[in-house]
Amino acid sequence: MKFTATILFFLLSVFSLAQNLAVRVSHSTLNPEVNEQFKLIYKLVLDGSGSVQISGSINVKHPKYADFKVISQKAGRPGFSFGSFDMEMALQQYTVVLQATKEGTFVIDPVSFQVGGTSYSSDKVTVHVGANTSGRTSVPQKNNNLFGKIILSRSSIYKGEHVVATSKIYSRYSRLSLSKSDFPMASGFWNEEINAGKNGWPVKTENINGVMYNVYTIKKDLLYPQKTGELKIPKFTATLVANRTIFNSGTEISISSNSPTINVKQIKNAPDTFSGLVGSFTMDAEISKTELSADEGIDIKVKIKGKGNLQQLDSIDLPFPLDFDVYDPEREEKISASTSGLSGSKTFNFLSIPRSGGEYEIGPVELIYFNPKSKEFVTLKSETWQVKVDKSAGSSSQEILATDQKDVELLSEGIRHIRESSELIKQSDLFFGSGYFWFLYSSPFVLFIVFIIVLKKQRSHQKDEDLIRKKKAAKTALNALKNASVKLDQEEHSSFNQELLSGLFNYLRDKLTLQTTQLNKSTIRSHLTEKGATNEVIELLISVIEECEIAQYAPTSGANNQQLYEQGITIIEKLENELVN
Repeated sequence: MKFTATILFFLLSVFSLAQNLAVRVSHSTLNPEVNEQFKLIYKLVLDGSGSVQISGSINVKHPKYADFKVISQKAGRPGFSFGSFDMEMALQQYTVVLQATKEGTFVIDPVSFQVGGTSYSSDKVTVHVGANTSGRTSVPQKNNNLFGKIILSRSSIYKGEHVVATSKIYSRYSRLSLSKSDFPMASGFWNEEINAGKNGWPVKTENINGVMYNVYTIKKDLLYPQKTGELKIPKFTATLVANRTIFNSGTEISISSNSPTINVKQIKNAPDTFSGLVGSFTMDAEISKTELSADEGIDIKVKIKGKGNLQQLDSIDLPFPLDFDVYDPEREEKISASTSGLSGSKTFNFLSIPRSGGEYEIGPVELIYFNPKSKEFVTLKSETWQVKVDKSAGSSSQEILATDQKDVELLSEGIRHIRESSELIKQSDLFFGSGYFWFLYSSPFVLFIVFIIVLKKQRSHQKDEDLIRKKKAAKTALNALKNASVKLDQEEHSSFNQELLSGLFNYLRDKLTLQTTQLNKSTIRSHLTEKGATNEVIELLISVIEECEIAQYAPTSGANNQQLYEQGITIIEKLENELVN
């Protein structure tokens, strides 16, 4: 390295270069705060045209910096660097680190480089010093040039209403890249990340107390609270690399955001049949036919459309007569997430079959939701359908068919057919040894090979399904627990314990890849221990399971149900962080 620098200096001091000289200035920031340090770098470079004779040393002349405190200053050796797409050759470099001492706008006089008898000067530098924001929530004290922040769209909402949590990084570095990040799951919320699209969220600039920042939006989440009270959004952490170039690996900086709190209000005086939906919705219901025969199917389609926590609606109640066989409805949903919340529709398609004739009433469908804007409960109600069912037309024909078959059997007992002639068959026409014979003969072996191939594919497919179920275990379980939340609000204690127990067992089944019949306390303990779960979480899980089981067979007052529900969510969140694949 010393040899290269010596050769370079020798060449520059002897030869006449076909280029002019200029002074360029770069900086860490021109908008510091009071007591903040910043750096100015002055470079004497070849600008690419003209001719100049360089001989001897290069001297630097700098101003007094009367409005700032000088922390350090240094004259650097010549070198090469790359900026944008052009190679830059620096003959001399002067670096000064200053500290702002007072607010205001200040002009720093030029720095000049003396080359032989010629002086080359920089431009003046204007610095805007803002107030010190230490102790304010806007800018943390640790690093005013780079910090993270979570911004909530609202600070107070009803349970079931949404809030948008935007995770941002504020930077004053010219080059910045994200190395790694961690966004913990918010406790007590149903989370839906908003898609940023192909181009991601746009980079913006923001003025904070006179200081300009580049603002990078990392992610946006829709959060739907599942419980009431003061809920905290966990902070995110990130590791970033600042000012990385081809010849410089940059500086690695770790940051953490704030942890904002949101107040979740209870919806008071909710009716017993409250669906748990919060937002604004409409309902369309239609029946496929009102006149039909017994054993003929009838379809009823109910569509709930609007904006709000529609993903929490798992079922609706549609009354059918006792003489109807009713099947579980098919569900279809089209829901999209945006900064305004979830919007779309959920459709329930009921299939039922009447088993006897008569005139019946079906419905109505009734759905109660809460509108947070008007702060009122709204009831959606369909019409009541009058259905006429005729007696099945096929019953009498079946009886006649059965009688005719008996008669044919009795008449045929005395009938025997006599073969009057025989035919001779050529040996080539015999079945044995024919192509069809060999086809049937070899088909078991072919079928066996096909069976082995299909079996392997099914096992591979089963492994893929198990992996998908394992990855979605937490989200599926939290969706299931919202049923328990509805039962809790409706004070149906027995149903609440059953739904909570079902949600926990479904999570363990998917996460540990076990059958439901294998889920017992001993198996749960052993598998969770093997996967890395702590003994504290395991014992808390077993305790919740035991309380739910006891409550199913020995009903209680339900005073502890809210705590059980919160413990269930906490268990799933902790297991997600502790379990290893």
